[in-house]
Amino acid sequence: MCGRFGMAADIEGVLDYFRFDPSSVRYKQRYNVAPTDPVLTYGAQGPRTAEYMRWGLIPSWSKPGGRKLPLAINARAEGIATQPMFKRPFQHRRCLVLSDGFYEWARPNAGGGGGAVTPYRIGLASWGVFGFAGLWDEWTGPDGTVRSCTIITTTPNELVAPIHDRMPVILPPEAHEEWLDADNHDTEALGRLLVPYPSGAMAAYEVGKAVGDVKNDTPVVMEPVRRLL
Repeated sequence: MCGRFGMAADIEGVLDYFRFDPSSVRYKQRYNVAPTDPVLTYGAQGPRTAEYMRWGLIPSWSKPGGRKLPLAINARAEGIATQPMFKRPFQHRRCLVLSDGFYEWARPNAGGGGGAVTPYRIGLASWGVFGFAGLWDEWTGPDGTVRSCTIITTTPNELVAPIHDRMPVILPPEAHEEWLDADNHDTEALGRLLVPYPSGAMAAYEVGKAVGDVKNDTPVVMEPVRRLL
């Protein structure tokens, strides 16, 4: 899964990779983003558009005051085209969730058994900005309209596998246009994009326990304890 990530790049670094009108959002660097926080998304309203959305998808058909649904911060790539919560967004409402590194907690012995967990920061080898494959939806409740999103996950690559049994889908730049094309409803072709990012193009390192507290949203949580690869 992906339950915590960061977006520490400055606005110039973001705009070098994702071209949008910087006046359309009030950008803020984040180091420890948690579920229900606002996250920066790209492409939901067309080419070169950006906006903040709530992290944790609320389906448009969810009834105010009805049965509370699980917090959908992630959507598994497997079966995404048929799951009621994700089927329509997968066909019509895709976006990128922007980041420059995510966190996972590894248990001893390659993720199995008990014992203390160890947090790692994982990202591109360049530690540059990238886009997670995301879905979004719009829900109207008694207090107004909420636009929310989820991050799609897949099986881990060779780098992530010793840490966790899932990883978020990172889409390479050449896949962005296909993913964000609102007229593209070919779910089979779109599903083929939801694969692990090449491990050779990624890096990871151990970080301190401070990242485990959502109140810690400073560069300290990114500081390395030791390099993994």
